[in-house]
Amino acid sequence: MSKQSGDELKSVREAQRKGTSRVWEIIAEAGVKRRWVARHLGISYGYLNQIQYGHAPMTKPMRVKLAEYLGLPEEELFSDLDSTNSKEK
Repeated sequence: MSKQSGDELKSVREAQRKGTSRVWEIIAEAGVKRRWVARHLGISYGYLNQIQYGHAPMTKPMRVKLAEYLGLPEEELFSDLDSTNSKEK
């Protein structure tokens, strides 16, 4: 695996932020504290922030847990992330 340059990392982070923005909007609109979301997911609040801001990857298991927590289909919740990822390939 090759190392990414600063610009490439920035691009990856921006794509993840855009692709997961709907998740964070739904959580905010519901009035749910992100600390509670982190606790439900079994991760630290700091790690949840890293995921939200694109510093840690949104893994498949995390996607499944978030979709279950929000009661929405994973495909619908992460369609923006999937379309962004397919454009990059």
